Amino acid sequence: MLSTAEAFDKFRKKLELSDTESKDAAKRQKDVRECIRGGFDIRTDFLSGSYRRHTKTKPLKDVDVMFVLGEKEKWRREKPPIEMLQAFETCLKNSFTERDQTEIGRRAVTVIFEKNYYPDDHEGKVLSIDAVPALEAGKDVYEIPDKVMGKWIKTNPMKHMEQATAKNDELDGKWVPLVKMAKGWNRANGRPIKPSFLVEVMAEGLVEAPFSTYANEVRNLFAAMEANVGASWPDPAGLGPPVSDQMTPELVTAARKALQEAQRKAALAMRAEETGRQGEALGIWRQVLGDYFPLS
Repeated sequence: MLSTAEAFDKFRKKLELSDTESKDAAKRQKDVRECIRGGFDIRTDFLSGSYRRHTKTKPLKDVDVMFVLGEKEKWRREKPPIEMLQAFETCLKNSFTERDQTEIGRRAVTVIFEKNYYPDDHEGKVLSIDAVPALEAGKDVYEIPDKVMGKWIKTNPMKHMEQATAKNDELDGKWVPLVKMAKGWNRANGRPIKPSFLVEVMAEGLVEAPFSTYANEVRNLFAAMEANVGASWPDPAGLGPPVSDQMTPELVTAARKALQEAQRKAALAMRAEETGRQGEALGIWRQVLGDYFPLS
């Protein structure tokens, strides 16, 4: 039977993208990119968000592609952000009409792919792509539409990536897998922390060297997030609104409750391991972290 350390190492590897998933993501991106390029003056487009930072969990949802608008589109900056998002949605609906869906999100238009497209034995699924309109606002700085705030906000995806890379290097490459595990917990438990980027930002601020074991660090992160989930967590690049601005008092209360339960189950798993009930320990860790956690 797997030891807990072996199970977490296998779990870490399962969270990495397979060749099939990478190729699938590339195809899906290509389809969305061709559609937007055909409908707008686009200076450049590139991957951003957690997929670019390698902190995206499986199955792949909301893979961000940022589209930097060209000179002919700059007039849109004077219009309400929702109009920019609606223009992207109209364009995408013309290409994705039969099996797929499109919907306007807070700062992007999401193309949701038909789940039945994938066979049951498919290694992973690219469930959606987010098309993010953007305008240049300085070196590596962009403005993107925010329909909730009703204005264009600044962001620096390169800065986000640099900070995530530095943190991962500081922890000898173990921070990125830890973030994926925490995001997997968040998804498996109904997303008590919103957005998922907040999990990443909190982990960047709360996880410190030296790194012990994944089991210990996951449990410690749950405790640290419980203590700090009600705080305001600013944009790591210092440009946009707080990453935590979706966390209402009600959501904070619900998140703390979920994190307390995660800690309780982690403690039970560790106790089961200590007393020789290894199969039970692995089963509890799967309850906490989701179905990708291995039992054998």
